[in-house]
Amino acid sequence: MSKDWNPQHYQRFEKERNRPPAELLARIAHIQAQRIADLGCGSGSSTALLRQAWPQAEITGVDSSPAMLAVAQEKLPDCRFVLQDFHDWQPETPQDIVFANASLQWSDTPQTLLPHLIRQLKQGGVLAAQMPDNLDEPSHFLMRDTAALPQWKDLTQAADSRPPVWDVSRYYDLLVAQGCEVDVWRTVYYHVLPDTVAIADMFASTALRPYLACLDEAQQGEFMQAYIEQLNQHYPRRHDGNVLLALPRMLSWRTKGRPSETAAALIKIKTIFQTALR
Repeated sequence: MSKDWNPQHYQRFEKERNRPPAELLARIAHIQAQRIADLGCGSGSSTALLRQAWPQAEITGVDSSPAMLAVAQEKLPDCRFVLQDFHDWQPETPQDIVFANASLQWSDTPQTLLPHLIRQLKQGGVLAAQMPDNLDEPSHFLMRDTAALPQWKDLTQAADSRPPVWDVSRYYDLLVAQGCEVDVWRTVYYHVLPDTVAIADMFASTALRPYLACLDEAQQGEFMQAYIEQLNQHYPRRHDGNVLLALPRMLSWRTKGRPSETAAALIKIKTIFQTALR
């Protein structure tokens, strides 16, 4: 398996992947913006949403995957794309909006990354981010269970694991300390998929990549089959024959400015669904 991301595979589930950034963008669409950065822009799906909302803005996409950036540049020739780790990214001009769609969760140093990103904003600028909060969902703990099976344990022990998303209060305290007003909420998206094979296929280009990268092609097929067999025990067919994939996400936007005396009242935690598939 290539170490680079596969844009074609990733885009197969573009409809599902675009729901969270579209909802996040709706919260900030009223903002006047001339300079926008899209961190972890991937193949440019979220960048395209930003371009639609701010057609005259100077938009820069930042990603560490050459393959993804090539697709994004072809899709959006009027945007600028930069090959760089967002931990090291520092624009020449302060940004009105820094947008991060399903990217910041890969960082194992949010305590330094988030203050760094806030410093790249102009006064009154906005950092808007959404992060999958699904490590405890069957789709993800079954990846770890599969990797721990005797035939895979030694081969996958070097797989990079995604750090858990912090508790909301930790993000809130960190960002308020940086002079931000914070609005954060948690939503559970339910994706209707034809079967558990589609679940495995959806994550093959993202969360499963570290495990699959440790295996050769034949082993990857066997690993995926073992994973799908376990998925079948947790995602039963619904009345119409489809399966429901619950995908919790934390979404937030933060405005850089003087902390308000009522900053504590600005946090809004909204759980749209009280229970997720466990």
